[in-house]
Amino acid sequence: MKLKSLIIAGVSALAISAVAAVPASAKTFKFAFQGDAQSLDPHSLNETFTLGMLGNIYESLIAYDKDMQKTPALATKWESVTPTKWKFTLRQGVKFHNGNAFTADDVIFSWERMGSEGSDQKARAGLISKMTKVDDFTLMIETPVPNPSVLNEMTFMYIMDKEWAEKNNAVRSSSPKDAGRDGSYATTNANGTGPFMVESRQPDVKTVMLRFSDHWNKNIASNVTRVEFTPIKQAATRVAALLSGQIDLVYPVPVQDWKRLNDAPGVKALAGPEARTIFLGMDQDRDELLFSSVKGKNPFKDVRVRRAFAHAIDLNAIKKA
Repeated sequence: MKLKSLIIAGVSALAISAVAAVPASAKTFKFAFQGDAQSLDPHSLNETFTLGMLGNIYESLIAYDKDMQKTPALATKWESVTPTKWKFTLRQGVKFHNGNAFTADDVIFSWERMGSEGSDQKARAGLISKMTKVDDFTLMIETPVPNPSVLNEMTFMYIMDKEWAEKNNAVRSSSPKDAGRDGSYATTNANGTGPFMVESRQPDVKTVMLRFSDHWNKNIASNVTRVEFTPIKQAATRVAALLSGQIDLVYPVPVQDWKRLNDAPGVKALAGPEARTIFLGMDQDRDELLFSSVKGKNPFKDVRVRRAFAHAIDLNAIKKA
């Protein structure tokens, strides 16, 4: 099963989850996170968990494998033609969940939609300056400047069915402020090419996904045919649900509970690097620091204060954690 944001994840921190033993014949997989996916619109938000969950429903041209190496997805190959131009060969025979065929038109539409007003991913879309359709399964993609890292960013450029979006008045991305609401049909409904399709969606309650029988990749190693996702805000409640067998996987796991869960019968703690960097940012722009008891000035504009914060961080402890 492909749960890339839950278990496969990084660069600077460890993702800790816990999974209960599931029989080899199991078909329903239940997992919980500390919050809900904010929207089913793949272009609305640039939020880690939302994009990770949607990666089971929607797909991009390029994906990461379990070793965090780039691998073909909706594109079978790509090559650099010039420092700012790439040629992509698209996968043939791919179907969206409603049965529509995937073509280059859907890629161009999705890129334009990602760059539309309301999308939180306009910056990612802006890494590409032009897309040209050569034929239904060949694309030329241009970047404003030489940028080999654009391939990494394309792993989150999810492809939406152009015809489906036009039919349901979802041509423009829904705004982040509409996340979880009925701001757009695509906010609460989905139609991707991924290995799982949405059966039902109750924001903040439960989302059910079913295995897509017509998915192009028949070699996915999984016995899962149904996925039930339940957001559980309280860490203690998530852990209790795991131990009682109500949930098969929970994420994140409080560090203080890691050993206890790992020692529990039928439960295993999973840890792995995350594909993101978490950093401490300081407001160096405003003359007065917001939400602070310090009035009339901004201490972070003083480099000595910023250095003091940097020195206060125990880097060795982080490395050993």
